[in-house]
Amino acid sequence: MLEHPLSDQDHKQIVQTIEMFEVITQAQPDDYQSLEILKEAYRKVGRDADSLRTSRRLAEAYFNAGSYTLAMQECETITTEEPNAPDITAMLGEIEARLQASGAEMAKTIGQNGAGQTHGGLIDIRGARVGKLTNLHQRGTDHLAKFLIVQQLFLEEEVKAALELVEKTNKELPPQTIAASLLSHLCQDNIEKLEKVLSALIDRTKFAYVPLEYYDVDRQVAPMLPDALTLGRPFVPFDLVSRTMMVACSNPFDATGREAVQQSVDYTVMWYLARPSAIVKTLQGIYRLETKNS
Repeated sequence: MLEHPLSDQDHKQIVQTIEMFEVITQAQPDDYQSLEILKEAYRKVGRDADSLRTSRRLAEAYFNAGSYTLAMQECETITTEEPNAPDITAMLGEIEARLQASGAEMAKTIGQNGAGQTHGGLIDIRGARVGKLTNLHQRGTDHLAKFLIVQQLFLEEEVKAALELVEKTNKELPPQTIAASLLSHLCQDNIEKLEKVLSALIDRTKFAYVPLEYYDVDRQVAPMLPDALTLGRPFVPFDLVSRTMMVACSNPFDATGREAVQQSVDYTVMWYLARPSAIVKTLQGIYRLETKNS
Protein backbone atom coordinates (compact mmCIF):
# COMPACT_ATOMS: atom_id res chain seq x y z
CA MET A 1 0.00 0.00 0.00
CA LEU A 2 1.31 3.44 -0.89
CA GLU A 3 1.91 6.00 1.85
CA HIS A 4 0.16 8.72 -0.14
CA PRO A 5 -1.35 9.03 -3.63
CA LEU A 6 1.16 9.96 -6.32
CA SER A 7 0.45 12.59 -8.91
CA ASP A 8 0.91 11.62 -12.56
CA GLN A 9 4.10 13.71 -12.67
CA ASP A 10 5.50 12.08 -9.51
CA HIS A 11 4.69 8.63 -10.86
CA LYS A 12 6.40 9.43 -14.15
CA GLN A 13 9.54 10.66 -12.38
CA ILE A 14 9.77 7.57 -10.20
CA VAL A 15 9.34 5.29 -13.22
CA GLN A 16 12.21 7.14 -14.92
CA THR A 17 14.30 6.66 -11.77
CA ILE A 18 13.51 2.94 -11.81
CA GLU A 19 14.57 2.60 -15.44
CA MET A 20 17.88 4.36 -14.76
CA PHE A 21 18.74 2.37 -11.66
CA GLU A 22 17.74 -0.94 -13.22
CA VAL A 23 20.51 -0.32 -15.74
CA ILE A 24 22.98 0.74 -13.03
CA THR A 25 22.31 -2.26 -10.80
CA GLN A 26 22.47 -4.66 -13.71
CA ALA A 27 25.97 -3.43 -14.50
CA GLN A 28 26.96 -3.16 -10.81
CA PRO A 29 25.06 -5.91 -8.92
CA ASP A 30 26.78 -5.15 -5.58
CA ASP A 31 26.10 -1.39 -5.68
CA TYR A 32 24.01 -1.34 -2.51
CA GLN A 33 23.51 2.42 -2.69
CA SER A 34 21.73 2.11 -6.04
CA LEU A 35 19.85 -0.98 -4.88
CA GLU A 36 18.49 1.02 -1.93
CA ILE A 37 17.14 3.66 -4.30
CA LEU A 38 15.69 1.04 -6.66
CA LYS A 39 13.97 -0.85 -3.85
CA GLU A 40 12.40 2.31 -2.46
CA ALA A 41 11.33 3.49 -5.92
CA TYR A 42 9.58 0.16 -6.57
CA ARG A 43 7.78 0.48 -3.23
CA LYS A 44 6.60 4.01 -3.97
CA VAL A 45 4.86 2.93 -7.19
CA GLY A 46 3.33 -0.15 -5.59
CA ARG A 47 5.59 -2.75 -7.24
CA ASP A 48 5.93 -4.74 -4.01
CA ALA A 49 7.15 -7.95 -5.62
CA ASP A 50 9.99 -6.11 -7.36
CA SER A 51 10.78 -4.26 -4.13
CA LEU A 52 11.02 -7.57 -2.26
CA ARG A 53 13.19 -9.07 -4.97
CA THR A 54 15.51 -6.07 -4.75
CA SER A 55 15.63 -6.48 -0.96
CA ARG A 56 17.13 -9.92 -1.55
CA ARG A 57 19.77 -8.46 -3.84
CA LEU A 58 20.42 -5.71 -1.32
CA ALA A 59 20.90 -8.19 1.53
CA GLU A 60 23.43 -10.09 -0.58
CA ALA A 61 25.23 -6.87 -1.51
CA TYR A 62 25.51 -5.82 2.14
CA PHE A 63 26.70 -9.30 3.07
CA ASN A 64 29.34 -9.31 0.32
CA ALA A 65 30.55 -5.89 1.52
CA GLY A 66 30.87 -7.15 5.10
CA SER A 67 28.06 -4.89 6.37
CA TYR A 68 26.46 -7.68 8.36
CA THR A 69 24.22 -5.55 10.56
CA LEU A 70 22.64 -3.88 7.51
CA ALA A 71 22.35 -7.28 5.80
CA MET A 72 20.56 -8.64 8.88
CA GLN A 73 18.13 -5.70 8.90
CA GLU A 74 17.34 -6.34 5.25
CA CYS A 75 16.81 -10.06 5.88
CA GLU A 76 14.45 -9.29 8.76
CA THR A 77 12.44 -7.05 6.45
CA ILE A 78 12.15 -9.90 3.95
CA THR A 79 11.05 -12.41 6.60
CA THR A 80 8.03 -10.26 7.46
CA GLU A 81 6.77 -11.07 3.96
CA GLU A 82 8.27 -14.56 3.60
CA PRO A 83 8.77 -16.03 7.10
CA ASN A 84 10.07 -19.39 5.89
CA ALA A 85 12.30 -18.33 3.00
CA PRO A 86 15.15 -20.90 3.12
CA ASP A 87 17.76 -18.68 1.46
CA ILE A 88 17.13 -15.82 3.90
CA THR A 89 17.12 -18.17 6.89
CA ALA A 90 20.48 -19.53 5.78
CA MET A 91 21.89 -16.03 5.32
CA LEU A 92 20.68 -14.96 8.76
CA GLY A 93 22.44 -17.96 10.29
CA GLU A 94 25.68 -17.06 8.53
CA ILE A 95 25.38 -13.41 9.54
CA GLU A 96 24.79 -14.28 13.19
CA ALA A 97 27.82 -16.57 13.19
CA ARG A 98 30.05 -13.87 11.75
CA LEU A 99 28.74 -11.21 14.12
CA GLN A 100 29.34 -13.51 17.09
CA ALA A 101 32.89 -14.16 15.90
CA SER A 102 33.45 -10.43 15.49
CA GLY A 103 32.00 -9.74 18.96
CA ALA A 104 34.23 -12.36 20.54
CA GLU A 105 37.28 -10.82 18.92
CA MET A 106 36.27 -7.34 20.11
CA ALA A 107 35.72 -8.61 23.67
CA LYS A 108 39.15 -10.18 23.60
CA THR A 109 40.69 -6.87 22.50
CA ILE A 110 38.84 -4.94 25.20
CA GLY A 111 39.99 -7.44 27.80
CA GLN A 112 43.60 -6.94 26.74
CA ASN A 113 43.40 -3.14 26.73
CA GLY A 114 41.17 -2.67 29.78
CA ALA A 115 37.55 -1.58 29.57
CA GLY A 116 38.05 1.82 31.15
CA GLN A 117 41.00 2.65 28.93
CA THR A 118 39.09 1.69 25.78
CA HIS A 119 36.07 3.76 26.74
CA GLY A 120 38.23 6.77 27.50
CA GLY A 121 40.00 6.34 24.18
CA LEU A 122 36.72 6.46 22.29
CA ILE A 123 35.77 9.70 24.00
CA ASP A 124 39.16 11.22 23.25
CA ILE A 125 39.04 10.17 19.61
CA ARG A 126 35.55 11.58 19.11
CA GLY A 127 36.55 14.84 20.76
CA ALA A 128 39.58 15.15 18.52
CA ARG A 129 37.49 14.53 15.39
CA VAL A 130 34.93 17.14 16.37
CA GLY A 131 37.71 19.61 17.02
CA LYS A 132 39.02 19.19 13.49
CA LEU A 133 35.60 20.05 12.05
CA THR A 134 35.47 23.60 13.34
CA ASN A 135 37.05 24.77 10.07
CA LEU A 136 33.98 24.25 7.90
CA HIS A 137 35.09 26.89 5.41
CA GLN A 138 37.34 24.19 3.94
CA ARG A 139 35.13 22.73 1.22
CA GLY A 140 37.70 20.67 -0.70
CA THR A 141 37.31 22.94 -3.73
CA ASP A 142 41.09 23.18 -4.15
CA HIS A 143 41.35 19.38 -4.26
CA LEU A 144 38.63 19.24 -6.91
CA ALA A 145 40.50 21.91 -8.88
CA LYS A 146 43.73 19.87 -8.79
CA PHE A 147 41.83 16.79 -9.96
CA LEU A 148 40.35 18.66 -12.93
CA ILE A 149 43.79 19.97 -13.92
CA VAL A 150 45.58 16.63 -13.54
CA GLN A 151 42.89 14.86 -15.55
CA GLN A 152 43.26 17.57 -18.23
CA LEU A 153 39.53 18.24 -18.17
CA PHE A 154 40.16 22.01 -18.22
CA LEU A 155 43.10 24.30 -18.80
CA GLU A 156 45.01 25.18 -15.64
CA GLU A 157 44.46 28.91 -16.17
CA GLU A 158 40.66 28.64 -16.36
CA VAL A 159 40.49 26.32 -13.35
CA LYS A 160 42.57 28.72 -11.22
CA ALA A 161 40.45 31.69 -12.29
CA ALA A 162 37.19 29.86 -11.50
CA LEU A 163 38.60 28.61 -8.19
CA GLU A 164 39.53 32.13 -7.10
CA LEU A 165 36.05 33.41 -7.96
CA VAL A 166 34.24 30.54 -6.20
CA GLU A 167 36.34 30.76 -3.03
CA LYS A 168 35.78 34.52 -2.88
CA THR A 169 32.03 34.03 -3.31
CA ASN A 170 31.85 31.34 -0.62
CA LYS A 171 34.12 33.09 1.89
CA GLU A 172 31.27 34.84 3.68
CA LEU A 173 27.96 33.44 2.51
CA PRO A 174 24.84 35.39 3.55
CA PRO A 175 22.14 33.36 5.34
CA GLN A 176 19.87 31.24 3.14
CA THR A 177 22.32 31.36 0.24
CA ILE A 178 23.53 28.34 -1.72
CA ALA A 179 27.30 28.01 -2.00
CA ALA A 180 28.82 28.50 -5.43
CA SER A 181 29.99 25.40 -7.32
CA LEU A 182 33.31 25.16 -9.13
CA LEU A 183 31.82 22.74 -11.67
CA SER A 184 28.96 25.13 -12.42
CA HIS A 185 31.38 27.97 -13.12
CA LEU A 186 33.59 25.82 -15.33
CA CYS A 187 30.95 23.90 -17.26
CA GLN A 188 28.26 26.60 -17.51
CA ASP A 189 25.71 25.17 -19.97
CA ASN A 190 28.13 22.70 -21.57
CA ILE A 191 26.29 19.45 -20.76
CA GLU A 192 28.76 17.31 -22.71
CA LYS A 193 31.68 18.67 -20.69
CA LEU A 194 29.80 18.21 -17.41
CA GLU A 195 29.00 14.59 -18.26
CA LYS A 196 32.68 13.96 -18.97
CA VAL A 197 33.67 15.48 -15.61
CA LEU A 198 31.06 13.49 -13.69
CA SER A 199 32.18 10.30 -15.40
CA ALA A 200 35.79 10.98 -14.37
CA LEU A 201 34.72 11.69 -10.79
CA ILE A 202 32.70 8.47 -10.62
CA ASP A 203 35.69 6.48 -11.89
CA ARG A 204 37.96 8.14 -9.34
CA THR A 205 35.72 8.07 -6.25
CA LYS A 206 33.42 5.10 -6.99
CA PHE A 207 30.47 7.23 -5.89
CA ALA A 208 27.17 6.21 -7.46
CA TYR A 209 25.39 8.78 -9.62
CA VAL A 210 21.85 9.89 -8.81
CA PRO A 211 19.69 11.71 -11.38
CA LEU A 212 18.42 14.09 -8.70
CA GLU A 213 16.31 16.04 -11.17
CA TYR A 214 14.14 12.94 -11.66
CA TYR A 215 14.21 11.59 -8.11
CA ASP A 216 11.19 11.84 -5.81
CA VAL A 217 13.08 13.79 -3.13
CA ASP A 218 11.89 13.50 0.46
CA ARG A 219 11.88 17.18 1.44
CA GLN A 220 11.69 16.42 5.15
CA VAL A 221 15.19 14.93 5.22
CA ALA A 222 17.34 17.97 4.33
CA PRO A 223 16.25 20.09 7.35
CA MET A 224 17.67 17.36 9.60
CA LEU A 225 21.08 18.90 8.83
CA PRO A 226 22.15 22.48 9.61
CA ASP A 227 22.05 24.99 6.74
CA ALA A 228 25.85 25.21 6.85
CA LEU A 229 26.01 21.63 5.57
CA THR A 230 23.20 21.77 3.02
CA LEU A 231 23.18 25.28 1.56
CA GLY A 232 26.75 25.99 2.61
CA ARG A 233 28.49 23.05 0.91
CA PRO A 234 26.06 22.40 -0.95
CA PHE A 235 24.73 18.92 -0.03
CA VAL A 236 21.25 17.48 -0.61
CA PRO A 237 20.01 14.76 1.76
CA PHE A 238 17.37 13.38 -0.60
CA ASP A 239 16.01 10.26 1.05
CA LEU A 240 15.98 8.27 4.27
CA VAL A 241 15.68 4.49 4.05
CA SER A 242 15.67 2.56 7.30
CA ARG A 243 18.79 3.83 9.13
CA THR A 244 20.47 5.17 5.99
CA MET A 245 20.53 8.80 4.89
CA MET A 246 21.26 9.37 1.19
CA VAL A 247 23.10 12.59 0.36
CA ALA A 248 23.98 14.05 -3.04
CA CYS A 249 26.93 16.34 -3.75
CA SER A 250 28.89 17.60 -6.75
CA ASN A 251 32.28 17.75 -5.02
CA PRO A 252 33.25 14.36 -3.55
CA PHE A 253 36.54 15.84 -2.29
CA ASP A 254 34.79 17.81 0.46
CA ALA A 255 36.03 15.49 3.21
CA THR A 256 35.44 18.03 5.98
CA GLY A 257 31.79 18.49 5.02
CA ARG A 258 31.17 14.76 4.66
CA GLU A 259 32.69 14.11 8.07
CA ALA A 260 30.52 16.84 9.59
CA VAL A 261 27.38 15.31 8.09
CA GLN A 262 28.22 11.90 9.54
CA GLN A 263 28.76 13.40 12.98
CA SER A 264 25.52 15.41 12.78
CA VAL A 265 23.17 12.45 12.36
CA ASP A 266 22.70 9.04 13.91
CA TYR A 267 22.42 7.31 10.55
CA THR A 268 24.61 5.56 8.05
CA VAL A 269 25.33 8.13 5.32
CA MET A 270 25.57 7.08 1.67
CA TRP A 271 27.05 9.56 -0.78
CA TYR A 272 26.07 10.16 -4.39
CA LEU A 273 27.18 12.43 -7.19
CA ALA A 274 24.63 14.68 -8.88
CA ARG A 275 24.64 17.57 -11.33
CA PRO A 276 25.31 20.93 -9.64
CA SER A 277 22.23 22.45 -11.30
CA ALA A 278 20.03 19.63 -9.98
CA ILE A 279 21.43 20.15 -6.47
CA VAL A 280 20.74 23.90 -6.61
CA LYS A 281 17.22 23.44 -7.97
CA THR A 282 16.40 20.83 -5.32
CA LEU A 283 17.68 23.04 -2.49
CA GLN A 284 15.74 26.00 -3.85
CA GLY A 285 12.57 23.91 -3.75
CA ILE A 286 13.20 22.53 -0.26
CA TYR A 287 14.09 25.88 1.32
CA ARG A 288 11.78 27.96 -0.92
CA LEU A 289 14.62 30.14 -2.15
CA GLU A 290 14.51 32.55 -5.05
CA THR A 291 16.30 31.66 -8.26
CA LYS A 292 18.85 34.45 -7.72
CA ASN A 293 20.46 32.34 -4.94
CA SER A 294 21.78 29.87 -7.50
